[in-house]
Amino acid sequence: MPQTKYDVPTALSKEEGKELVANTESIKGVKFVNISVDGQAIVVTHGDDYDEAAFKAAAGI
Repeated sequence: MPQTKYDVPTALSKEEGKELVANTESIKGVKFVNISVDGQAIVVTHGDDYDEAAFKAAAGI
């Protein structure tokens, strides 16, 4: 499955990361959302039907 990485300009706290995952995991095409340990990157595992625009809007990036 393809993955897309997004760098986060301001590191996410653990709680912010959990909230982002909860808000984005049901977006079309998203299979998994992972936040890096340092909170500075988001990695999205997705299918070919991934709605990147919807993900970015929901994630605030």
